[in-house]
Amino acid sequence: MNDAYDKLVDVPDCEIVVISVEGAAYYLHRGEEHLNQLLLSDGDIPLPVQCLNFQSMIDVRVTLGEEVNLAQCWSIHPAIIARLRDSDSLVELDL
Repeated sequence: MNDAYDKLVDVPDCEIVVISVEGAAYYLHRGEEHLNQLLLSDGDIPLPVQCLNFQSMIDVRVTLGEEVNLAQCWSIHPAIIARLRDSDSLVELDL
């Protein structure tokens, strides 16, 4: 995965970055080394988790660049995002 996100927002404290498309699909953009722990309900992960909310796949490409290919990213179940949101561990940025 690339770090086009760094060009958009400098959030050095967020080791895990998720991309949301239409509020229905979630993809792990950064932090693959934390994936197993993220999937566990009691996993020890660096918090907060950053979520970049996009209205469409086109918005993702326009904002982050052509090199971002969500088909190569891990998909994250919406229930995991809801768990992070409920525990105030998710920092969301609408783009």
